[in-house]
Amino acid sequence: MLKQRWMIITGALALCGSVVALYAEEKNQHRPAIELGLPFADNAVFQQQMPVPVWGKSPPGAKITVTFAGQTKVAGSDKDGSWKVVLDALPADKLTSVSEALPGRDLTVVAELAGEKETRTVKNILIGEVWLCAGQSNMAGKLGGGVGRRLPDGSTLTGNYPALRQMGAPWLVCTPESVGQFKKTSFYFGHRLHQEIQVPVGIIHAAVGGSNIESWLNAGSGKNFGALIAPLAGYGVRGAVWYQGESNEKDGRHYLPKLRALILGWRQVWGQGDFPFYFVQLPGIGVSPTNNPAGGDGRAEIRQAQFEALAITNTGMAVTIDVGAVKEHPPNKYDTGVRLARLALHNVYGCKELVPSGPLYKGHRVEGDKIRVFFTNAEHGLMLATKQGQQPPVETPEAKLKWLAIRGADGVWHWAEGAIDGADLVVSCKDVKEPVAVRYAYTTHPAGSLLYNKDGLPAAPFSSCGY
Repeated sequence: MLKQRWMIITGALALCGSVVALYAEEKNQHRPAIELGLPFADNAVFQQQMPVPVWGKSPPGAKITVTFAGQTKVAGSDKDGSWKVVLDALPADKLTSVSEALPGRDLTVVAELAGEKETRTVKNILIGEVWLCAGQSNMAGKLGGGVGRRLPDGSTLTGNYPALRQMGAPWLVCTPESVGQFKKTSFYFGHRLHQEIQVPVGIIHAAVGGSNIESWLNAGSGKNFGALIAPLAGYGVRGAVWYQGESNEKDGRHYLPKLRALILGWRQVWGQGDFPFYFVQLPGIGVSPTNNPAGGDGRAEIRQAQFEALAITNTGMAVTIDVGAVKEHPPNKYDTGVRLARLALHNVYGCKELVPSGPLYKGHRVEGDKIRVFFTNAEHGLMLATKQGQQPPVETPEAKLKWLAIRGADGVWHWAEGAIDGADLVVSCKDVKEPVAVRYAYTTHPAGSLLYNKDGLPAAPFSSCGY
């Protein structure tokens, strides 16, 4: 009898528990769920000094209230559930050192519908500078255990930079334990910015090994654009950095309209005007022939196309002709990242004392049997130098400048000699009496003593007559 009573009691309790659970489940089902846009996750960095859009999805007709840094913004979800608010511009959080752990702020999102309420909180957000870094494998490679290796003599990196953050899947705070997960090129870029401007820096990473530029275009199939760029479009960024072209090497001159379409297309979908767009001119690869003064082999044409892309408003190019390797994936990403950072520091952050890049061909003048070449970014003078690994280039004043060619009126190219004259280069060849065009490093992998400015940055390859 006692056993039967106990069974009745336990059965009733179980039934009661099921009813409560069912009620709770039904209640939860009626709560207006909140799905935040991809960038809005713990440890995010918001762009300073510009309005900050925040978006997501909830059931149609929900009232959305977003609270952050003393601001409250309200919106309603539309018929497909989409909603967006725009936070007022905020000043950056200031650092006293790059190792300082600033207290972040929380973003709260509340969705209300039919008397039910749901709340989401995103924690530890900082305000600073945000850059999108995209491309293929040379942008995708991780630091691994190499943060303290492959640096110039006397340089140290601890990995303890809690206000330097990278967004891949979640946002990642840079610590000695996590730094190996950061991507090499964008880490060195972001770290140099972080060091110089002393505000939080957020790197949004979007790179796929082996990808071609077509996959990143917002027109056509653009699978990488759809998967990795479209979900980010509109998130406040200062600008974008692009390291790609290896998979399009054979496009040569035809890479230019594709790169133009990428830059203009991304700017259009972001809706932030002509934001800065900096890209890497491809480094050397393989071995250049020494019996072809006309050049044009390997990566010569695509580099010329990248150079010509500088005609697009608010762009910049990091020259990396001196950090290549015989095979793909040159190990020196330090110089690549730092050179990209120089462009941003000079052009965006007011560091005008920094020369932004190596010498760029500006024009030429025929002077009898010689051609005088003029450059930008050569105000402090030119020099010949060699570079080994991550060490600064070493001046080689007695060396001969290789990979320099001149074309006569007969259309024949000849190897030439170059004489530095302050910020100019004077080019001649004893076999050419009527020169009409000049080329420098117009080949896949020029090696040896190369042309630099006195600031230690390599001159970009050029062809005065185009392709």
